Amino acid sequence: MSHTANAARAALAVAAVAAWQAGAHYAVATPGAHGFGLAMALVPPLLLALAAAARSARRAWLLPLWALVALALWLARTSLASHFEWGLYLEHVSFNLAMALLFGRTLAAGRVPLCTQFASMMHAGALSPAVARYTRQITLAWTLFFVAIAGVSTLMFAIAPIVAWSTFANYLALPLVAVMFVAEHACRRFALPGEPRAGMLDAIRAYRHTTRHTTQAHAEHR
Repeated sequence: MSHTANAARAALAVAAVAAWQAGAHYAVATPGAHGFGLAMALVPPLLLALAAAARSARRAWLLPLWALVALALWLARTSLASHFEWGLYLEHVSFNLAMALLFGRTLAAGRVPLCTQFASMMHAGALSPAVARYTRQITLAWTLFFVAIAGVSTLMFAIAPIVAWSTFANYLALPLVAVMFVAEHACRRFALPGEPRAGMLDAIRAYRHTTRHTTQAHAEHR
């Protein structure tokens, strides 16, 4: 797939996320938009679950189960709509905790930190001790970052006005991710002055390249 196609897909994904966040905030900030808010809370996870069930080898029973869950949610829509904010909150917190787990579990003994894996893909070889140490620290930093976002979201949901929470969750959380990338890039320039600098897009390309070759190797082995 060409770089233009990848860029177009990335732009489309960003636009979709931005549209969803704007819609979610509108539902929270607009009196009487409970039905729309419930749709914003339930439709994305239902679509993701449907796609996962359709791809699964167990789809013969997962798809009927998905249909039963969707039917149950439809029948309970009136009562659920009055508390749709909880669905939006749970989506936001679960995403950030999942990201924290994605990074954090690779810090366990015997595992290779996630940022170290990305660095290995980009360097295509053994990493220096300085790079290995730095990438482990950055993996920890990303873990703590996502935990912090989930913690602030929970605190604001509990004690702040719901519109204030929505502003943080829908309009500030993702820009904070961008700020984290910029801060990490600046730290890398000082921590590893002699190392070649690569961005997140380079890591994504390296990851896609590595996984593509791994998939091809498995296919040829079979």
